[in-house]
Amino acid sequence: MNPFADFPHSDLQVVAPDGTVRSTARGIFSGKQVTVFDASLQVLAGDEVRRTLPNGTEEAFEVTDPQFNDDFHGIPAHFNIGVRRKGTFEAGKGGNYSIHVTGQNARVNLHSTDNSTNVVNETNLFAEMASAVQKGVADEDSRLAIIQAIAIMKEQEGKSGFKQAYRDFMGLAADHLGVILPFLPALAGMLPG
Repeated sequence: MNPFADFPHSDLQVVAPDGTVRSTARGIFSGKQVTVFDASLQVLAGDEVRRTLPNGTEEAFEVTDPQFNDDFHGIPAHFNIGVRRKGTFEAGKGGNYSIHVTGQNARVNLHSTDNSTNVVNETNLFAEMASAVQKGVADEDSRLAIIQAIAIMKEQEGKSGFKQAYRDFMGLAADHLGVILPFLPALAGMLPG
């Protein structure tokens, strides 16, 4: 018999720093500690413990010190989780659910399909294309040929030979569309009208 069965329990989620739900359980919230009588709970320092309030918002707590205790003298095995209150957020938002994305061509898709098109800064376009090809094309002969074609396009930029250099590049890179796709809008914008 759990001597804490009559204490008020709340449904909770343990949310990892990357926003994934690590565990769900019921627990007793008491100031700077959450007690969970579920020995299979997965919780680490840096995670969040979140509970839904009656108004539909979620109260979030940062896990500072998760401690597991074996059963002892009638007290079942449990976690005493040291926490620090982070605040109250809309359900599924804020705290560890906040996603910060940086860098050129960065994107996030959560339970959705990506139909976006990236436009690359033309200042570094050719260098970025060569870098993407270097990382994304496994076959050495193809990789070298495509990088050479990029160098020719750069050399022909703004000149009458750019259109042919573009065609040659596309012929070589067609089998590697996934690598070059982010650069195509910028390249197409450089073609003479």
